[in-house]
Amino acid sequence: MNNKEQVSCALHLAIALIKRESPTPEDAGCQDYIGRTLAPLGFVRTSVNRNGVTNSIYTRQGEKAGVLAFAGHTDVVPTGPVEAWDYPPFDAVVKDGVLHGRGAQDMKGGIACWMAAVMQLCATFEPLPTLQLLITSDEEGDSTDGTVRIVEHLQAQDQLPDAVIVGEPSSSKQVGDVIRRGRRGVVQVAMSFHGQQGHSAYPDNADNAIHQAMRPLADIVEIDWGEAVDGFPATSCQITNLNAGTGASNVIPGVAEAFLDIRYNPSISFEDIRSRIQQCCQGVNVSLDFRHEAQVFSTPNGQFLDMVCAAIKDVTGLHTVRDTGGGTSDGRFLAAAGVPVAELGLTNNTIHQVNEQVAVHELDTLTDIYTQIITTFEA
Repeated sequence: MNNKEQVSCALHLAIALIKRESPTPEDAGCQDYIGRTLAPLGFVRTSVNRNGVTNSIYTRQGEKAGVLAFAGHTDVVPTGPVEAWDYPPFDAVVKDGVLHGRGAQDMKGGIACWMAAVMQLCATFEPLPTLQLLITSDEEGDSTDGTVRIVEHLQAQDQLPDAVIVGEPSSSKQVGDVIRRGRRGVVQVAMSFHGQQGHSAYPDNADNAIHQAMRPLADIVEIDWGEAVDGFPATSCQITNLNAGTGASNVIPGVAEAFLDIRYNPSISFEDIRSRIQQCCQGVNVSLDFRHEAQVFSTPNGQFLDMVCAAIKDVTGLHTVRDTGGGTSDGRFLAAAGVPVAELGLTNNTIHQVNEQVAVHELDTLTDIYTQIITTFEA
């Protein structure tokens, strides 16, 4: 298969996936399509559906040692106002070398590139490692019944892969310029400050919940969380929501609510974070609901990451940055099971935006990189 045919294959697959309207947690038949496409190549599908979430494990037994997985998701974020799009978000329009549509970058385009790489390699009868595709429809939503359930199934069957490529759009300016070797952890805190509602003209008969909240919130903002460490950005804490009051100008609020979003690096633990927030709230009537949404993870430098970066350099000539920035990803569930993770996908400049799009040549480049990774992978 020559390069032009390969581009056509990846583009064809991406269009077929984007045309299936799948706002999270919908799959809209995407995983059935993947299964039908890969079945002639020897892939066997195992469904691990939970609570309305579609999860699939596609496995092809290899001729070489080792198990390499690709993890991705078929759900997409909502489109926003459809009238604001240049082209209908699920029409998958190709114009002037650009594919337009929800999921073009995040991440139906990435799935299409991996499928195209596998199809090319199977057509050449080249010996391959055992390949898995781990696909969920619950990545853009709560992530409670998606990849985590796939990992549980693989653990129960003793079928965890030796390494995984997560197809999230990691790249910045050019495909392959950045991979994610890890992500910061996430702690979220719902805070409810309790006072006594009353008339603003009679403050002695009330207890202003906003006033209760001001000192501890100010102290939380001033916490020194430490510096960047081990290739990770510094831990950060942001107050993302603050709500109080009845809407009336003369009513002292009895309740004030705040929400904290904390992104932490390996220099600090969940227990440390909880202790520091609690210390700031001493002496205040406040309820704290701590939610450890994602654990920090990191794949150490070594054979796997070296191989991924070497594949990128062979295809593009780029020296790849091994990064740990950004939000969370389903890579955390595989990393927690002890699987080395590298996130490598398309560029990310339009993800979650109106007019999400990707240059068609990026599909070509990423397919070439994935092809190189599969052929050079060693467990």
